[in-house]
Amino acid sequence: MTLLLSWALALTSSVPTSSGTASRAWRPSESNFVFPENAEEWSASLAQHLAGKEFGIALAGGGARGLALGHGILREMREAGLLEKAKYLSVTSGSVWLGIPFYYQTLDSLETYLGRTLPFDQMLPKTLLQETGTPEHRRSQRGTGISRLSELREYPKGHEPKRPRLRRLNASDNLTAASMLDCPTDEGWCACMVSRFPGSAYQLWPLFSASIFLHPFELAGYDSVHCHESQLERMKKQFPSKTIYTAKDVSRKLPFLLSQSAILAPYTGLETKDSLRTFPLEQTPLYTGTVPAYSKNQSKIGHGLGDLLLEPFAWDSKMLNPWNESNPELSVQLNRGWVNFGDLATWQGVATAYVADFQIRTWADRIPHCLIAEGEKLLPHAEIWSPLDLDANAVPVSYEQAVGDAGIYDDVGHIPLLRRKVMKMAIFTSEAIHMDLCQMTYVLAAFGQPGCLDPPNPPGASNPKMEAGTLTVFEPSEFPTFWSQVQSALQRNESAVIRGRYTVVDNEYLAIKGGWKVDIVWVIIFPSKTFRQSLPKETQTMLPSYFPNDFAAEMTSRLEMTVASQYGSWLQRSVTKEIEEMLRSSDPTEFII
Repeated sequence: MTLLLSWALALTSSVPTSSGTASRAWRPSESNFVFPENAEEWSASLAQHLAGKEFGIALAGGGARGLALGHGILREMREAGLLEKAKYLSVTSGSVWLGIPFYYQTLDSLETYLGRTLPFDQMLPKTLLQETGTPEHRRSQRGTGISRLSELREYPKGHEPKRPRLRRLNASDNLTAASMLDCPTDEGWCACMVSRFPGSAYQLWPLFSASIFLHPFELAGYDSVHCHESQLERMKKQFPSKTIYTAKDVSRKLPFLLSQSAILAPYTGLETKDSLRTFPLEQTPLYTGTVPAYSKNQSKIGHGLGDLLLEPFAWDSKMLNPWNESNPELSVQLNRGWVNFGDLATWQGVATAYVADFQIRTWADRIPHCLIAEGEKLLPHAEIWSPLDLDANAVPVSYEQAVGDAGIYDDVGHIPLLRRKVMKMAIFTSEAIHMDLCQMTYVLAAFGQPGCLDPPNPPGASNPKMEAGTLTVFEPSEFPTFWSQVQSALQRNESAVIRGRYTVVDNEYLAIKGGWKVDIVWVIIFPSKTFRQSLPKETQTMLPSYFPNDFAAEMTSRLEMTVASQYGSWLQRSVTKEIEEMLRSSDPTEFII
C-alpha cells in the first residue's frame, strides 16, 4: 500500500526537495556572453577539447526511426574519425533516446554500443537479431544501443505473434509497473495508470519512456542528477548522497551534446486570430534553459520567458532570492516528484513527449478547452522562471509550464547549431514520411517556404497555426536549386546528399543572427532501391515499401531498427567523402549523388 501511494503521489504532485540549492546562471543577452562549453573559467577541459572546431552534426527525430538511423550514422562517423572533428551533436525528439545513452552509459564500450556494419549477405533476420543480441544474451553482443531495448518486439507486426513482456523496473525486483498498480492484464499499463489517478499525470511519460530507453542502460536512478564530466567533483560536493551520471564527451572524444525541447502554450493556436506559441528549450550536460528572450508582450502568454541558462539540476525550480545581475550564483528551490527516475529521465521525457504536439493538428481547434485541461495532465510540466519577469521584491516569478517535444517547432536539429554560428554542418533528416515531400515541413519552413499539406502551412512555419516566418533561417531564394535536387533523388529512389553554401538570415524569435554563410551537407533520407535490392529476400519481405520513412510510431521491432541502423551506416559511407571535403575546403559547391 505504501508503494502504491508513492506512485500516486509521483503522478499527482511535485514537491520541493530542498530549501535552497546553489546554481550557476547565465544570461545570453549579456554583451560578453559566451556559451558555457566554450568558457575556460567554467570548464577548461571541455573548452580546450572544442577549441578550433567549427563542425556540427544534426540528427533528426522520428521516434524509434530517429534513434535507429542515428545509431548507424554515428557508428560510421566514428569509424571515419568525423566525431572527433565535430564540435556539436544536436539531437531532437527520437534521436534524444540515442544521444543520452551514447554519452552517459557505462555498461558498454562505444564499440559495443554502436556495433558493426554488416555485409549484405549477412543481413538475414536471424543474423541481424543475433548481431544486436537477443534479450537473453544482449550484454555479450554488439549493437547494444538497440539490443538492450528488450521491451520491443523482435520482429515486425505480422511476423511475430507475441510481444515481449514489459521490462522489470529493477533487475532485483519481481514487480512490473502494471502489477504495482494491480492493473488487469488486458487493460494496458498507460491506460491503467491514468484511470487510477484523477489528478495530474505530469510524471507519466518521463517514467514510462525512461523505463524503456534509460533503465536498460542503468541511467534511471531515483532522485539522480547528471552533469558534464568536468563538473563531477563539484557535483559530488553539492549532492554527496545522490547518484550522479556524467556525460563523457572529452574522455570519449565526442562532440558536445545539444538537445531541443519546447516550452508550450497549450491554449494558443486554437483560433484563427490566435497563432500557436511555442518557445525553444535547450538541454545539455552543462546547462538547460531558453536562449532567446521573450518579454510579456512577445510571449503573449502573460509573462516573460527565456534569457536564462541554469545548471541541469536547477531547471524545474523556484528562485528564492531577488535577482542580482552581478551574482551568477543563485539560490533555487528544486521541485521533484515523490517518486521519479531522476533528471536524465526528465530530460528524455520532455524531449520526446510527442503527445505535447497536439496543437499542430488541424482538429485541435475543435477540442473544448475543458478537454484540453484534462489532456494537459498527460504533458510533462516544469517550474520555469526568467529574469524578465520579477515580482514586487525583484524575485523572479515561477510558472508551472507545459513542456514537450521540439517537433512542435523543429524536428531537424539545425537551430541550436545556427545559434552558435557553427560554420559547417551535416544535417540528417528522414521526415519525408511514406516518401511524401510535403511532410518535410521543417526543411520547407527553414527556407521560408509555404507547406503543401492540407491546410497548407504559412511560409516559414512548420504547421498551419504558426505565424509566417517563425522558422525561416535560410535565404528563401536559395531554395529552388536545393529542392530540385531533393526531388531528383526521390525520383531515382535514392537518398539525397546535397552539399552547398547557404545564407543565414536574421531570426530574432529563435535568437539567430544572420548575414553569414554556412556550409551544409544535407542528407535527406529516402528509401533506397540500391540498399533494398541488396538485402536478402527474407529481410526485404519484412519491411514496408517506404522503409525507413515510417511514421514515428510505426517502427516497433528490433529487426526494423537494426536494419535502419545498417541503412544509416551504409548511407553514411557514401556521405563521409562529402563531409571531409567540406571540412577541408572553403569553396562552395553543390551537387547530388
